[in-house]
Amino acid sequence: MVVSLSVGDDTDVFSYVSKEKEGLFSVGLHPWQVDAHWREKVERILRPALALSQVVAVGEVGLDRLSGGDMQHQQEAFEAQVLLAEECGKPLIVHCVRSYDLLLGLHRRLHPEVPWIVHGFRGKPELASQLLHRGIYLSFGEHYHEEALRICPSDSFFIETDDSGVDVGDLYFRAASLRGVPVEALVQQVERNFSRLFSPVI
Repeated sequence: MVVSLSVGDDTDVFSYVSKEKEGLFSVGLHPWQVDAHWREKVERILRPALALSQVVAVGEVGLDRLSGGDMQHQQEAFEAQVLLAEECGKPLIVHCVRSYDLLLGLHRRLHPEVPWIVHGFRGKPELASQLLHRGIYLSFGEHYHEEALRICPSDSFFIETDDSGVDVGDLYFRAASLRGVPVEALVQQVERNFSRLFSPVI
């Protein structure tokens, strides 16, 4: 399990991580919390937090036309965090709402080497195919388009609870049923995907 922390709220990232000795974390500046002062938060909190061994990913970061702030600030903050992920060699956990055109354009322009994982993916199969073609991983939570889950290659997806109250085991059983595979096989595949992306930075 990877717990997501934001440098844009009141969470003391360093104290939280130090108390959870066995925990794994992703840390980023969420697009909902991006404002004109985003650079200070990224440099003062995020950059040193990414040096912690328990922090295995950068995120959530991203683009949100529905609930986020100024889109220019969002794009600048997102690109800065992409570059930080490249510097530290840690995967990027992406929050994206009504902004996939921008996300795909940035992925084409920046040519990232670290994996990008779109969390809580709810898009249609056609959008899933575009993202997968770019080598972007998809993480499915409680709500998603069933056909998008079915077409996702076994080595390119994750299962997540995000902040829902649903049991992760229920999500695995549902996904296994939709994909027509035993739940044990699905669990093992996601574990392999996790190890492949995160083991190099753990």
